[in-house]
Amino acid sequence: MLSLAALLLVCRLRQQSFAPLLHKFISPLLFPVFLAVSAAVGSLQAAEEMQSRGRVCLSVVEPGPPAKELPLRTTSVARPGEKVNVYLDASMKCIALVVALTPDGKLANGWRPQFAEVPEDFEEVQLPRAPVTWEWTAQAVPLEIYVLFMQPDSTDAEKAKRLISAMQSLKLEDRILEMQTNKLRELIGRIASEKQKSNQTLFKDPEVGGVFRGNEFPWRQFAQSVTFSDDRPGVLILASEGGGKAVPVGQ
Repeated sequence: MLSLAALLLVCRLRQQSFAPLLHKFISPLLFPVFLAVSAAVGSLQAAEEMQSRGRVCLSVVEPGPPAKELPLRTTSVARPGEKVNVYLDASMKCIALVVALTPDGKLANGWRPQFAEVPEDFEEVQLPRAPVTWEWTAQAVPLEIYVLFMQPDSTDAEKAKRLISAMQSLKLEDRILEMQTNKLRELIGRIASEKQKSNQTLFKDPEVGGVFRGNEFPWRQFAQSVTFSDDRPGVLILASEGGGKAVPVGQ
């Protein structure tokens, strides 16, 4: 077989195009490489398509009048009459779990954890559902808010659903509620700590240029997303700074 240098010389002498000869001798060598690269790219695309995506935005509602709603930031400050809303959606049907804890593992402000069955195609879900509200007290301690997206048929989702349902009664004894909170905290801690088995990310403070009044809060403009799949829950974590004192954007 002629060397590449010899082929170039022959082409020049005969004033022929080099491209046909290069295709003849090189293509058989590159074809297996092309197939391998194509297969790898296809596998990556398939893996990405198999992962679902969840989005969430936390907001602070000031009573007014007029009432106004702003994205919650890690530097937000509690003020009398304020409440916290949670907006979320997902590309595929899933289970969403939202829990607000203090640094020592207790329920922040006594807020009961929230559990929702999220429809597919990014249909909006708002938590907590009426008549429940998350009133943000002026003496609020630092917050650690966890938002988890899980497959509906997962074992952890079923455990969380049963546990959160049992925690909703306002007549629960403090001792029982504390035990249930510890169990839920352990479940979330196990999921969040197994980073190789979950997609985990921290909330980032959104950039906001104004204050929003009225019934339509454009929460998707400030939403953060996380991917999840059958064996990899998606976990978003917001940890407030300082003494939980944060001023909503625009203040």
